Amino acid sequence: MYSRDVKSYQEKYISTMTPSEMVTLLYSEIIKNLNKSIAAISGKKIPEAHQHIVKAQDILLYMIKNLDLRYEIGTELLKLYDFMYDALVKANINKDAELIKRVLNMVTELKATWIEAEKRSRAMSHDTVKCI
Repeated sequence: MYSRDVKSYQEKYISTMTPSEMVTLLYSEIIKNLNKSIAAISGKKIPEAHQHIVKAQDILLYMIKNLDLRYEIGTELLKLYDFMYDALVKANINKDAELIKRVLNMVTELKATWIEAEKRSRAMSHDTVKCI
């Protein structure tokens, strides 16, 4: 019963997120899984490392699938996500923690940029409302 209630809460929480909040959450989940994969590699826990890398790859695939390619930013993100996905495939094959760290840095920067862009967007829309 308790786990069903938690799952229901999580579904409601996710379904009420704005697209921007969802992107931030997805970046956070990638970061979490990449950090866990690096720790697993250093601890020689190869199956665990594989599992976390695959989770990060799955999230990237989800993000790729949901890009709006009508806009330049969508096509640019597609290139970046494809690059990161390919890097994670190679890192998973070789259990290369350094390559995972490079992808982790990229995702961390993307998340920070996304958060900053969202803040500026909100500030601009707030300023526009003040002017009206």
